[in-house]
Amino acid sequence: MTDTARPATGPDRRADLGRPFRWLWASAAASNAGDGITRTLLPLLVVAHHPHPAAVAGLTTVNMLPWLLFALPAGVLVDRLDRRRIVLASNAVRAAALLAAAVALADHRPLAVLYVLAFVLGIAETLADTAAPAMLPRLVDERQLERANGRLSAAQIVLNEMVGPPVAGLLVAVTAVAAVATGGTMYALAALLMLGLAPLPRTARPDVPPGTRGGVLRDIREGLRFVLGHRTLRLTLAASTLYGLVFSATFSMLVLLSAHALGLDGTGYGLLLAAGSVGAVAGSWLAPRAVGRLTALRLARWSLAASGAAYVALGLLRQPALAALALAANGVFMMGWNIPVMSLRQRLTPEPLQGRVMSVSRLCSWGSMPVGATLGGLLAEALSVPAVFVVCGAVLVAGALLLLAPLREDTAAAGPSPHSDLLDKG
Repeated sequence: MTDTARPATGPDRRADLGRPFRWLWASAAASNAGDGITRTLLPLLVVAHHPHPAAVAGLTTVNMLPWLLFALPAGVLVDRLDRRRIVLASNAVRAAALLAAAVALADHRPLAVLYVLAFVLGIAETLADTAAPAMLPRLVDERQLERANGRLSAAQIVLNEMVGPPVAGLLVAVTAVAAVATGGTMYALAALLMLGLAPLPRTARPDVPPGTRGGVLRDIREGLRFVLGHRTLRLTLAASTLYGLVFSATFSMLVLLSAHALGLDGTGYGLLLAAGSVGAVAGSWLAPRAVGRLTALRLARWSLAASGAAYVALGLLRQPALAALALAANGVFMMGWNIPVMSLRQRLTPEPLQGRVMSVSRLCSWGSMPVGATLGGLLAEALSVPAVFVVCGAVLVAGALLLLAPLREDTAAAGPSPHSDLLDKG
């Protein structure tokens, strides 16, 4: 497979992405609405009934732990089993867990139930979020990957970050049980919508002799060898890890920057977050169009560097309106990095390895976030909160240019999609 950054011909923005993608998008939209509700709801329930910092921090840790424990085995399962069924089953499990929790939480709010619920939701999310992007190259034409990823990203931002949290706040003000049940209903809808997607043909896998030991570890090593042996994947993965560190370090300090440096109250902080989300939605629309004019690697490299510059500006600015503009611009640049890099990985990865490459990517980007948040706190203690943004932004600019500079654009034709015979545009 060629080390190419873009197809030979640009995407046709008028082309229909097809019925299979529409079913996937609808299911992803419903599950993202569920994510937005539950991720806001669970911390509210913990704070309301167990108002201790350790209890709240423990909830986040329990919810993120599956990404560290199960990300790589999840990639193996995604490559061995039917990815459509994995997404369907994961949403069904989330729906059942939330509906069962609604019954258990009707009379009291035991912390153990909330922790178990967060852990189960985290496991299901690990599987679903690995399987869904691994399916995409089999559902749309290779030239349309940026458009498809852009539409999925827009749905995630709008429903997960902009609609879900306020809906959760309104519902929990009525009754926590109704809020939990609403989240479960959205996951159930996501599972039902996956039934509209026809089963995908099984991926051909090399025959493994019966009784061979270490099958899962062998598959994990195979995925890691492919990523580390492929220069484009290896270096973009290193850049994604750096971005995860910088994002978590700065985001963990954003509330303090808002209060102390910008002088904003809680409403102002919410508007800052909204500005970033609006920018990300705009970026999910702009990035696929920019790939039509630039190569994916060039767009990704300069978007990553520009995101670092936006973080530097946030650390230097003291006017709330300008800070909001910097956050909106950072949202645009974030999508200018995420969408082409995600599409590039899908395009460069052989079909039997899609799940494992996706799991390695998620492990590095999500697994680096707890480390980044810790580093952000230490840096703020040693210097200042604004210095976190300046230092991290400068590191991101340098890292973007140094890590991605060795990659050269390949203008040779990428050839037809290896999955073109599986596309169903009906």
